[in-house]
Amino acid sequence: KDLSSMGGGLTTGYDSLDFYCRIPEGALTIIAGRPGHGKTTLLLNMLLNMVRRHEDRAFYFFSYEEAARALAIKAIMLMAGKVLNAEFNFRRYMDYLKEKRGSERAIETAVKEYEKYTASGRLCIVDRRYKAEGLSQVIGSLARSRKPGAFFVDYIQKIPLDRPQGQRYLDIKEASALLLDMAVQENVSVILGAQLRREGSQPKTGKKPASWKPRLEDLRESGDIEQDANLVLALVDERKQAEEEEDRVSQESRGKLNIYILKNRVGKEGASVRLSWNKPVFQLKDIAKTEKEPWA
Repeated sequence: KDLSSMGGGLTTGYDSLDFYCRIPEGALTIIAGRPGHGKTTLLLNMLLNMVRRHEDRAFYFFSYEEAARALAIKAIMLMAGKVLNAEFNFRRYMDYLKEKRGSERAIETAVKEYEKYTASGRLCIVDRRYKAEGLSQVIGSLARSRKPGAFFVDYIQKIPLDRPQGQRYLDIKEASALLLDMAVQENVSVILGAQLRREGSQPKTGKKPASWKPRLEDLRESGDIEQDANLVLALVDERKQAEEEEDRVSQESRGKLNIYILKNRVGKEGASVRLSWNKPVFQLKDIAKTEKEPWA
């Protein structure tokens, strides 16, 4: 009976990544990256991929970093895939959605699709900063009210406790334990964003900057949360990594996001995949699909 209720995990929407792993149910998944390396972007892309693929499930995104309205605009940009201004695209979308509706077909289609998901309750973005205890209870309540897909939390180092323990890594460890307990109890997927340390744990070797690879111990103030997770993915934006190493800023609108599978309890560890990143619209795609599909 227990085995019959176990799923094979949720697909991410990226064939290259799904080949190696799935998002486990009844467990924690950690998606970690340094600031500006695509953590929130990947979480948002995966959220929308899953909403599209799993029509009978509801998905929730709890943001501790950005307002829900800002994430809604990013979601519409991602679905539309339309670049209005490569340098100031978010601002142009805000202007369009407030004042110039009707002239951009791709954006109007994306708005209707987004409204369909939110009106049906299959997509919910929340920016209330629940404390860890409250967040765990809310996830449990939502999981019991309808068939859930996954709960995204961006990100764990931002979640406060009712009773802080005085040391930040202990607070993070406690928050992770509470969310793990709820994931197991309700057999749901909880996907946690997390930050990697700003400084790399490995000494510089003189190799090109993109050769730096993250490790589990790079989880900043982690409180050993990697031990709670079934799956840990770490992100490195190749171009931003080079910029940080060379102390420069690039205005390139496209890049590559490397995803490293640092931990995988039910599959292959140590593998990595690369996604194509269209930064003005926050859009990530399988590289093989870049020229074939408007949105993966």
